Amino acid sequence: MINIEIALLKDAKELLTIQNECFKPYLEKYGDFESNPSHMSLHRMEFNIRYRLGHYYKIIDFATEKTIGGIFIFELDDPSVYQIAQFYLKKEYQHQGIGTLVLNAIFEKHKEVTTWYADTIKEENNNLKFYEKLGFEVIDEEVEHLGLTFVDLVKKVK
Repeated sequence: MINIEIALLKDAKELLTIQNECFKPYLEKYGDFESNPSHMSLHRMEFNIRYRLGHYYKIIDFATEKTIGGIFIFELDDPSVYQIAQFYLKKEYQHQGIGTLVLNAIFEKHKEVTTWYADTIKEENNNLKFYEKLGFEVIDEEVEHLGLTFVDLVKKVK
């Protein structure tokens, strides 16, 4: 169904295009907010791909061999603590269980990680339920503006 491969610098433009496509609806729905990944520059995408304390993966449709999304994870203060920064799939690949396959594969690849952090928009109920289904719990909320609240989540791995 999918492959997950380490992204290379040559993948940066394509990943940035897909990321912008995936996060643009949030700009349209919630207005412009600083942390929206659609504001990312190509230089920043390349930085993330090269980041020595992180891993940028491209998600590939096995059947078509086309990139359908990406996920950037990075170490926080300790090699056993990671943040899921950007995680996105093209719209036509959402709500099919692919996100669950991706995160479970990431957890499997990084068994040394015992604490995972993520954040999402509280009003995007499907996103929030997705993380909760995978064992994440809400630990904090921050109101950006009326109608837009970010939640921080954590998952402890035993």
